Amino acid sequence: MLVKIIKTILLKIFREESVFIQILKTVRLIKKISLKYSIILFPKIIYSHYLLNNNRGKNLKNEKKLYYDNKYRFYYPDWFSKNIPCWEKIVNKINKIKYLEIGSFEGRSAVFVKELDNLESLVVVDIWKNYDELKTVDFDKVYKNFNYNIGLTEKVGDIKIMKTTSDDFFYNNKNYFNLIYIDGCHHYEQVKKDFINSFNFLEKNGYIICDDFLLFYYDKIELNPMKAILEYYELYKSKLSVEFVYKQIIFKKN
Repeated sequence: MLVKIIKTILLKIFREESVFIQILKTVRLIKKISLKYSIILFPKIIYSHYLLNNNRGKNLKNEKKLYYDNKYRFYYPDWFSKNIPCWEKIVNKINKIKYLEIGSFEGRSAVFVKELDNLESLVVVDIWKNYDELKTVDFDKVYKNFNYNIGLTEKVGDIKIMKTTSDDFFYNNKNYFNLIYIDGCHHYEQVKKDFINSFNFLEKNGYIICDDFLLFYYDKIELNPMKAILEYYELYKSKLSVEFVYKQIIFKKN
C-alpha cells in the first residue's frame, strides 16, 4: 500500500517539470551544507512539494492569500501564504495552540494563527528595526501595519506583543509553547540561539517551524540558517522528527 502511494506521488510530481525542478533545487541547496541530510530528507522534500503543489494546496494558498490581502493591510511582498497548506496540517493536530512567533514583520503569520478557532494564547516577539537582510525597509510603516492587522481580528485567547529581542524574551520567559515559529535574524549565531531556546520551551508533541531554511543571504554559507538548524537538529534528533521540508523546515518534539 505504501509503495503504491509513493509511486502515485512520484508520477504526479515528475509529470510537472516545475515541481521536479523545485525538488532538485531544494536537494542541491541542502547539499551545500550536508550531503547526508540532502539524502536523508529527500522523502520529506518530495512529500512537502507534493502537498504544496497539488490542486488542493494551490487552491488553498491562493484562496487564503486573497482573503488576507483583502482583509488586512500589507505593504511588503507576501512571503507567508505559500506555506499555508503545510501549516494547516500542523495546526489542525493541536488541540489548544500556545503559539510563539519570533519575528513577525507586518503580521501575516500572526493573523493566520490569531484567526484559528483552537488558539489559546499568542506571543509575538520582534524588534521592528532594520538589520542585515532588511536594511532599507521602513520599519515605522511595518510596525504600524502590524498593529493595525493584529488589532483587526477579534481577540481570541491571551495575546501578548513583545517589542524586544528574542534573547531578552527567552531570558525572562517562564512559559511553554506547543507551536513556535522562528523567523527573526537569519545569521547563524542568532538562529542557533533561537533554535536552542525554542527547543527548551517547547512542549512534548509541539512543533518548531524554521523559516528561510533555504536562504543563503551571507556569502559564507556556514553563516546562514540551514547550518545552525541542521547542526542542532543533529544534536537533538533523538527528540525531534522532521515533518516538512521546503523553504521552511518543520520539526515535532517527540
